[in-house]
Amino acid sequence: MPDVKFREAVKSLRSGITGAKAIVLIAPDGVVLDHLAMDPHFDIGTFTAEYTTLLRIACRTSEDTGSGELREHISISERTIALTRSFLTGFCLVVVSDDQTQVGRARYELKLAARHLEREMRQIRGLAAS
Repeated sequence: MPDVKFREAVKSLRSGITGAKAIVLIAPDGVVLDHLAMDPHFDIGTFTAEYTTLLRIACRTSEDTGSGELREHISISERTIALTRSFLTGFCLVVVSDDQTQVGRARYELKLAARHLEREMRQIRGLAAS
């Protein structure tokens, strides 16, 4: 996926979500395709290594229990909120923000950004929208 499309989504998320610390794009195989850390103290390497494992477990659990494909995952800890939105088949866009972020607004902005990336990736791949 062209870097510029991810950067467009990042720009939208950064302006719509106050307190964003990092934004990550993850491929279906768990590989981090791109990321941006806005907080210099946030350890993006450790986060992506650990969170991709957690996300794979959540996806498998959702499918194994008959709940279907995981569309959204939210993790709230003492100092951060991690919101994930899946799109296409297995791609995930993740926003990590501080604990004061308005979760509803962040979910909305993440949903819009994921839709934008999905449209762009479908065009690149020549897929019809479904």
